[in-house]
Amino acid sequence: MFVETVHGPVVEITDTVISVISTIGLFGYVYKKQLLSKLFWKFVFIITVIEGLAYIMLDVLNDPELGLGGMIFVTAFTLSIMYPFFLGLYRYGFRKQNLAYWHLK
Repeated sequence: MFVETVHGPVVEITDTVISVISTIGLFGYVYKKQLLSKLFWKFVFIITVIEGLAYIMLDVLNDPELGLGGMIFVTAFTLSIMYPFFLGLYRYGFRKQNLAYWHLK
């Protein structure tokens, strides 16, 4: 209705599934809860970064109405907004954290 489906329903469903899973990972990082394994969250981090870069390449860089300045602005804005999200997923999957110790305080 409000969202324009450019690439078809398969891509939209895949994007939604990746977004929901990565948001659950961010929840686990913020609230210091170990959900699933570190290996799983490493995989989710890599897939999420690839999906974010693919969004920029497919949607932003292929929009002729933006022009060069608009493409640079939208790319920089998108990456600056997504940076904390990527950082949280990275820390959740790749950094060693003692999540059990936090609950003892």
